[in-house]
Amino acid sequence: MKNLFLNKSKVQLIEQGGLHTAMEIEAQPELWKKIRDKFFVERNSILKFIEPVLGEPGLEIVLTGAGSSAFIGQSVNHIFSSKFNVPAKAIPTTTLVTHFRQYIDLNKPVLFISFARSGNSPESNAVVSLAETFCSKCWHIAITCNADGELATTVQKLPNGLNIVLPPESEDAGLAMTGSFTGMMLAAIALANIKQKKFDPGLFDFDKVSELGANLISGQMTNLEELSALPFSRIIFLGSGPLLGIAEESHLKVQELSDGQIVGKFDSFLGFRHGPKAIINNETLVVCLFSDDDHVFQYEKDLALQIKQDNEALALLGVFPSKEKSLTLNLGHEIVISNANESTPFDLWLPVYVLPAQIIGFFKSLNLGLQPDKPSKSGTITRVVKGVTIYPAVSSA
Repeated sequence: MKNLFLNKSKVQLIEQGGLHTAMEIEAQPELWKKIRDKFFVERNSILKFIEPVLGEPGLEIVLTGAGSSAFIGQSVNHIFSSKFNVPAKAIPTTTLVTHFRQYIDLNKPVLFISFARSGNSPESNAVVSLAETFCSKCWHIAITCNADGELATTVQKLPNGLNIVLPPESEDAGLAMTGSFTGMMLAAIALANIKQKKFDPGLFDFDKVSELGANLISGQMTNLEELSALPFSRIIFLGSGPLLGIAEESHLKVQELSDGQIVGKFDSFLGFRHGPKAIINNETLVVCLFSDDDHVFQYEKDLALQIKQDNEALALLGVFPSKEKSLTLNLGHEIVISNANESTPFDLWLPVYVLPAQIIGFFKSLNLGLQPDKPSKSGTITRVVKGVTIYPAVSSA
């Protein structure tokens, strides 16, 4: 039986209140394989539901969720647009609850794809109700980690609903979403590829992605632990396109696990120059999530070099897709996801890019004397959001 997780013994982790989070971070690569297996088993039933929906003229897809679950949609919406040839947009449930009519065309058919760890967030369930009440034609796919959650229970009862429930271990026991986030993201990518004729390990190589994830966790553990020990009070994550959603999740991960003692920010490389760059000071760790696209990388490289030359940040960490790209920059700290030219589609790499933030957040939490499983001393943040009242929607809203 394994007794060491993230370089710490099980006894240590129990004493420090971090066992669940450490185990859940380290278990992600194996979880991803189980999700792959699930889709191979359930592919036909998923196709039976989704193919008629995709044939609806004028269909739009809305990817939705709250908090980390919303960031999944921000990262993968382009894949749905490309693979299904249907307009897909990411809109948080926290926006739809208050401004449903402003963002949804009630006269168009809409497929709502909802992401939820527990499925018990009030906003997630309110959006299903709003759609059923106001949309002329809609369908629901719930990608969730909890078969018994309110979202899964509600969608299960709908003739126009489908649940995709991930393995039980995907529902993190710790406060921060780790395996639930990357698991639901890979499930979304699998769903977007469900119609591909070569829906097989050759096209859909979860084994390679799991290997890349496992190698990063084991190979970069010491590096990331040392980075977390630096005296930073601010952390910035930069990403372009799909990696902007990963940057958003990454900043939240460190901020949550540090109980807000570390202020997290995120932005695109190009957007960061337009004002937000002012946040950098000598207590700032800047993390650059670099794209595999050569054209995009030119813009990212320019900003990274500018930040380095400004010499105002405490430290820079570059997360590179390949050694080839890392050789063009010397930021002081680097993580190379792959040392070889991989044939695996880059979209499948997205979950690997969030691992550094999870690990930095975990160790920073310990450095601050917090319990990673329950970092919020005051109880301000909880696994399932509290204090939200859903008010009845009016037809003229």
